Amino acid sequence: MTPLSLDVSVPSLARQRNRYVVAIAVISAFGGFLFGYDLGLIGAANSYLRDQFHLSPAALGFASASAALGCLIGPFLGGWLCDRVGRERTMMVAAALLGVGAALTAFAPTITWFNIFRIVGGVGVGLCSIACPMYIAEVAPPKVRGRLGIMYQVAIVVGSTMAPLVAYFLVRGFPDSVSWRWMFGSQLLFVLAFASFLFGLPPSPRWLASRGRQQEAMEVLVRVHGVKEAEPEFREIDAALAAEPGGLAELWRPGLRYALIVGLLLAFFAQWTGWSAMGGYIPMLLEMSGVHDRQNAILQFAMTYVTMAVLAVVAMFLVDRIGRKPLWIGGSIAMAAFTLYTGILFYNHHQGVAVLLAIMLCALPHGLALGPLPWLMMSEIFPNRIRAKAVALTTTFLWLAIFACAQLFPVLMAFSQRTLGSIAGIFWLFSGICVLSTLYGVKMLPETGGRTLEDIGRTLGRKKDRR
Repeated sequence: MTPLSLDVSVPSLARQRNRYVVAIAVISAFGGFLFGYDLGLIGAANSYLRDQFHLSPAALGFASASAALGCLIGPFLGGWLCDRVGRERTMMVAAALLGVGAALTAFAPTITWFNIFRIVGGVGVGLCSIACPMYIAEVAPPKVRGRLGIMYQVAIVVGSTMAPLVAYFLVRGFPDSVSWRWMFGSQLLFVLAFASFLFGLPPSPRWLASRGRQQEAMEVLVRVHGVKEAEPEFREIDAALAAEPGGLAELWRPGLRYALIVGLLLAFFAQWTGWSAMGGYIPMLLEMSGVHDRQNAILQFAMTYVTMAVLAVVAMFLVDRIGRKPLWIGGSIAMAAFTLYTGILFYNHHQGVAVLLAIMLCALPHGLALGPLPWLMMSEIFPNRIRAKAVALTTTFLWLAIFACAQLFPVLMAFSQRTLGSIAGIFWLFSGICVLSTLYGVKMLPETGGRTLEDIGRTLGRKKDRR
């Protein structure tokens, strides 16, 4: 029997299709939860790691960023696996690596072994980061693809919120020397849940069609879209597969080259507009602003992610209504203002609630636009037969940007402290990058809402697509 099967002959067909597509989107988005939970844990644990292993700023940065090295490997492996065995089976491999990484990290005897085991888990996160959004984009109907695609970002934020909440109770119940071990070990429960859910996912119809399994592809499309919409979409998929050579060299063709630049800049601005850099160090930032109780700093860390989670849910309802482009431009402008304000607070040595509120403000535009849109749009802008390879490339660049943020943030904080007497300079750097992100949104970013993936891939790079 096919998991999550749907009898298309029953009267309540439309409602069942809606429930079905939401269910498979939620299951695949669970990989985003593991991504967020993993990165949220390092934010809660890095103060304990610094103290236990006596880490310098550079060593702390590497410990915080080490998982991102594995995430760099994940998309390259994931691009091949997604084409070879399918999107949903790639998620199964990811779950196995996440489980192994979590178990071994919890027992790491030295910081070297800790970093090695974090890299193993990072490969699993990297696989999820390519397979999960791509799967959702390829299965979801065009009219709700934005909403369902942003589920991945919502799941990331929920995981990022859950991690410090779990960490808060663990540090209250265990000594500092072992509480961080329990934090990383706690991932196993969620990994096992994810692995069990994955057996209910059908293959992507676009992957099935690319493997010559047209009948199965049509069956999945009918289950998700209904016969009326499935037939024309299947014809588009079939025509697109016949027309596209699909090699990596094709990315340098004019239209695809433009899509590649758009995707790479999405990946860069998602990280360097500010939140992804500061997000892993919020407890430390709060300690620097006068919060001396480390447990309270972790709890306030969770509060900032609750704020972002609310905005990510709001984004689900806005992205298909007002479009990707307006959300990105508005988010970039807001982030420029909020990081400028946060820098002013640190420069004038404000402490306590004012700093917490400023950091929560920075979470808003990231949760609403700058965080979810890259994961959604990187899976939308490339044609089908090149999609896995192209998304692997842009996702690898995204993880490189994440690694650079995590590695450089403590170093840049120390540099700003030496030159300005505060860490304000790094926030003002983010403000400048946000201005560039706004210009990118106005001049380059296409609007992809409400269109089939084949139509986007066929027209991206043309002047009308950039309006």
